[in-house]
Amino acid sequence: MAFLITALAGAATALGASVVFFPSLVKLASRRVLAGALGFSAGVMTYVSFVEIFQKSVLAFEDAQFEENMAYIYATISFFGGVAVMKVSLFLRCLYLRISWLTDILLLLYCSWWMYVSKN
Repeated sequence: MAFLITALAGAATALGASVVFFPSLVKLASRRVLAGALGFSAGVMTYVSFVEIFQKSVLAFEDAQFEENMAYIYATISFFGGVAVMKVSLFLRCLYLRISWLTDILLLLYCSWWMYVSKN
């Protein structure tokens, strides 16, 4: 059964890739359909990756002599803790870039003002 599913997935990939050799089929796909298909496939791949990583995390906690329910809780806390760290990191990076951008603008204005004052 697993081999059949793998073979069908490979055939679907080959069929999808062969579409580019027929310009009439390429013209049928609108940007909206392609964007939706890419978004859907990215979501599926992300979901599959996270589920696999989450299961490995639960097994690692179980191997570390935690009970099954506590291993699941710790894996969930670790996952959402990682999400929180990434969000805070992104927020701080955006805050730094805005400050840096503002600093650059202020430095440019100061230099322009200094050049104007030095000429007069």
